[in-house]
Amino acid sequence: MNLRQFSYFVRVVELRNMTRAAETLHVAQPALSQQIAALEEDIGVRLLIRGPRGVEPTDEGLLLYRQAQTILRQVESIHGILNRKVETISGTVSVAMASSTGRMLALPLIRAVRQHYPAIELEIVDIPSADLTRMVEQGRVDLSLSPDQENAPGLSVSPLVVEELLVMTHPSLDLPAEDLHITHLADAPLILPRPPNKLRMRIDYAFMNAHLRYRLLAQASTAAILVPAVRDGLAVTILPYSAAYQEIKAGTIVAYDLNPRLSREISLCNSSMALERAAVRAVMNLIRSLTRTLVENGTWRHCVLHDST
Repeated sequence: MNLRQFSYFVRVVELRNMTRAAETLHVAQPALSQQIAALEEDIGVRLLIRGPRGVEPTDEGLLLYRQAQTILRQVESIHGILNRKVETISGTVSVAMASSTGRMLALPLIRAVRQHYPAIELEIVDIPSADLTRMVEQGRVDLSLSPDQENAPGLSVSPLVVEELLVMTHPSLDLPAEDLHITHLADAPLILPRPPNKLRMRIDYAFMNAHLRYRLLAQASTAAILVPAVRDGLAVTILPYSAAYQEIKAGTIVAYDLNPRLSREISLCNSSMALERAAVRAVMNLIRSLTRTLVENGTWRHCVLHDST
């Protein structure tokens, strides 16, 4: 087995199609198939299942995919370390974040990387918050912006901001503009983040503490579903301002403060075991700088910087 085979295999798994993988790798499909077959023979297990709709990794294939990603990332790190004298900072940097955080930070980060580090290839991975830490620990991404992240072995955690959680409704729903309590939501249809989710845990605890049960209309793992449901008047939700700031500004969603307030902390996380790369360090610094700017200029509202930021 060799790095080229690992690179080919990773691309095939990501695209689930040999023809498209061959095109993106700029190799002939028979040559790609030959390399994958050689890899399977060398390892001694079947890695891919070929079908009419493409290919799917076996359990062993998924395991190798994760390990190959880590190996390829470490090789790239070695190149960066050995070539630090080169002024141009380059390489691929993957950042995982929940869709709520991504709506506020993803586009500004892409613009900042393009402006300051045009040789860096930035990858934004939008996934449910429950999966963020695991992605970093498995080496599948370089960084994550994780809510309420606890310290863990092999993980470097740098708190960024504390976000207030807001009650979000359609403008037609009349709720108290001031002194809104969780009790006011007892009869409202709610659409909430799907467990396991720390934000959902806070909401459940607030209702439990008030000795109330809520009406759950639906649950979803991403704000990309929660926010449109509120905008269309289907239900009420509780999310940070970042998740729906565009709709709030446009007036299609109304946001209310809760009393007592609920909040969550967003931290920048990376593996403390991975080899340090200049490109990763540069993107981390951009994230910190952008976060401070967005909070201080009032774009990221209902949010305060962490003392260490």
